Amino acid sequence: MTRVPKSMKTEFIPGDCRYVRLLEDFYVCLDTLGRWVGPPAGFVFDLESIPLLRSDNPEAGCVHDYLSRSDSDPCVTTYTAALCYYEVQDYFDSQEKGGIIKRALKRTWRYIKILAVVAATRMYFHKHKVMDSYEVIKNA
Repeated sequence: MTRVPKSMKTEFIPGDCRYVRLLEDFYVCLDTLGRWVGPPAGFVFDLESIPLLRSDNPEAGCVHDYLSRSDSDPCVTTYTAALCYYEVQDYFDSQEKGGIIKRALKRTWRYIKILAVVAATRMYFHKHKVMDSYEVIKNA
């Protein structure tokens, strides 16, 4: 069962509203991986890599960006990282109120987005290390 025991605490990188830094460790339990995973405090990531496909869930983006790093634990494929993104999104969707049709349409749209992101972001995948600084990530 997917679990997110606490909210994520971040700060924006001064002068850049696209990137944030984790202020404390953030862990989630994922069915896809069968274990707890998460980046440590100090992890820098963009809220969403593709603005057109931006969602309203930075936790899912954080988990995906962490799993996309070359030294993440565990080291996964592009598709598995996308499934984990989808799983965290789905967890937060299940917490929302709303009809089953609305949630089903949201899930379908999200899965289509995942397939598009997997196809479009192969150059980014495993390009950085987990604790790379903002400067390293931004200038890559």
